[in-house]
Amino acid sequence: MDANFIDKLFTDSINGLCSEKWEWPPDWDLLRKQRFLKQCLEYAERNELYEQCAIIRDVEKEINNQTW
Repeated sequence: MDANFIDKLFTDSINGLCSEKWEWPPDWDLLRKQRFLKQCLEYAERNELYEQCAIIRDVEKEINNQTW
């Protein structure tokens, strides 16, 4: 599969985190969300997708500040 397609899919998905329509899967707990975001951040940094890094960090802050 073309790397550009993967990067485009990843970028669109991360950009979607900013959308009000976007929601976490209902069965994901805090640990799973954190692990997902950590892996996404590693991918974004490795591929120099810095705008997506900022979005991921913002979402990390948001979920870490939520009251469970």
